[in-house]
Amino acid sequence: MVDVLSSPLEDFMRSYLETVGGAWDEVEPQVYDVLLPVAGDGDGEMLRITFDPEALPEHPGSQLASFGTPVVDRLLHDAVRRGQTGRFHLAGLNLSPHDLAARLRRSLTLTPPLEMRVERVRALSFAVAVFWFQAEFVSDQKEQDIVPVAIDLHYGREVRHLDQSLDRSRLLEEPPLLLPEARRSTVAAVYPAAREQVLRSLAPMAGVRHRELTERLDRQVVRMRRYYADLREELEEQRRRTHDKEEAAQRLEARRAAIEREEQVRVAELRQKSALRVHLRLLQVVMIQQPKLLAHALFTVPDREPNRLELVWDPLLEVMEAVPCPECARPTYALEATRMGRVVCPACAARAAESMSRKGRR
Repeated sequence: MVDVLSSPLEDFMRSYLETVGGAWDEVEPQVYDVLLPVAGDGDGEMLRITFDPEALPEHPGSQLASFGTPVVDRLLHDAVRRGQTGRFHLAGLNLSPHDLAARLRRSLTLTPPLEMRVERVRALSFAVAVFWFQAEFVSDQKEQDIVPVAIDLHYGREVRHLDQSLDRSRLLEEPPLLLPEARRSTVAAVYPAAREQVLRSLAPMAGVRHRELTERLDRQVVRMRRYYADLREELEEQRRRTHDKEEAAQRLEARRAAIEREEQVRVAELRQKSALRVHLRLLQVVMIQQPKLLAHALFTVPDREPNRLELVWDPLLEVMEAVPCPECARPTYALEATRMGRVVCPACAARAAESMSRKGRR
């Protein structure tokens, strides 16, 4: 007998039933008897389902299980409801990188005479909130897309390496190390930023669908107008044959008016059905706790008070994260000192120099 590899949908069904306290028995490849638990003290619901449409004639009492069928939609909906929130911890990271101070210095571009010295380093747990949004595109048909976005709660900016943060081989339900948590925002505080980022991602997706709908609508309208134009030509032919009969001519004119009204209604219906609407809703939120290294660095220039900044080393990517400029808060890897000794990004340093120059000219 040839082994049939299980599909991702079959794997989901098995995992779901084992998680919620149900049971499954594989009758034959892609055909299952499943026991779905029910709320309360009931004994559960027994179903026979198949993932193979060709198996339906041999199992007439079974239900087809595929995306979009009632039984799968039911399981997916319940799985999403049960997993609306979660918390995981990233493990297996190197928290003792070789010569971290030198690596941090190499990550930054410092304009002389600015210099940097790392004072101390400590490991902390940094939180990332991962939001899964469901976008539903509705017109004459319905499509759904799942759009994830991750926000670093320490800096409040989007995380670009989401796939690595969700590496299942590294995720644990319990923390591998008990570390203090770094300063962070709340999930509610960063939710508007996550939603705004998703809306920006949806704009081109909606644009593509809108263009496709418009092109298809134009073709349909052209065919429909051609159809009603043929009907009017037939009426004109009848009018030419009956032009001496006043009563017949009035009936034909009424028919022509009815055809024009029907055409307007049908075209309006086509346009209404082809109008694209986008519905967005939040499906799940997962908190990922990741150990990172927080370095306290001293930035100095001659004859000025030193500046202290926090630098974050990400052991997952083995890179230093961009530093928020103390002046404008924009992330940067380049720092300069103003004439007053304040450490800022190059753009803020240029603005400060221009301001001092204007004051000098006065």
